[in-house]
Amino acid sequence: MLIDTLIEKEKFHHYFQPIFSTNTQEKIGYEVLLRTSLFPNPLCMFQEAKKAKRLYELDSRSIKKAVITFCSSAVKKQRALLFINVFPSTIVNDDFESFLNCVLIDNQISKNQIVLEISESEVVEDPALFKKHIKTLKNQGYIFALDDVGKGYANFDRMINFEAKYIKLDRIFSKCLDQSKKKQNLIRFFLQYCKENGITLILEGVETEEEHRVAKALGVTHAQGFLLGKPTSIERWE
Repeated sequence: MLIDTLIEKEKFHHYFQPIFSTNTQEKIGYEVLLRTSLFPNPLCMFQEAKKAKRLYELDSRSIKKAVITFCSSAVKKQRALLFINVFPSTIVNDDFESFLNCVLIDNQISKNQIVLEISESEVVEDPALFKKHIKTLKNQGYIFALDDVGKGYANFDRMINFEAKYIKLDRIFSKCLDQSKKKQNLIRFFLQYCKENGITLILEGVETEEEHRVAKALGVTHAQGFLLGKPTSIERWE
């Protein structure tokens, strides 16, 4: 099967997209994105891995390769955060905690430089077990983010119960933001929620100067999107 070849021979690579402070224009971190020529659509790749019961293997191999790539670059010295997408089923895997600790030790990067982004593309089958593993990892010093917030009902529930340090607001809110008072009001709501709960909001999908201007005027302090920086190899950001 094609997915077996991809996993076993690690025929994949990573792009890195910067996350900026809207006030200083400094890069505070990078989101790592898995890419391969075998599956032009990453979602299809993950779906095939899940069908083959190899999603954890793909996710863990991807994480290890991403950390190695990041740590072998000059970007690591900037003390930038590395945002890594992780499936809930990976979080609750019994091997994940020790695996992740070993990867960070081998590459000499601290836990507080890693932000684990919880993917919305997978249902949490056992919320109590998921919460238990999250708590254990938090106690060790790992940072968490909720991805694609506002895209669906499920992550509103997670937003309330999860206590993430970062909330990444889905790109549906930034698209034509300058033309939509409703979106502007919703972003104000999320900003107030984050302020009251000690959370940093990151607006994803900023693609125009107008969207960026309005987001900044609303009080958005961190943003990500094609206007600010497209996903590309880590060498591009050195």
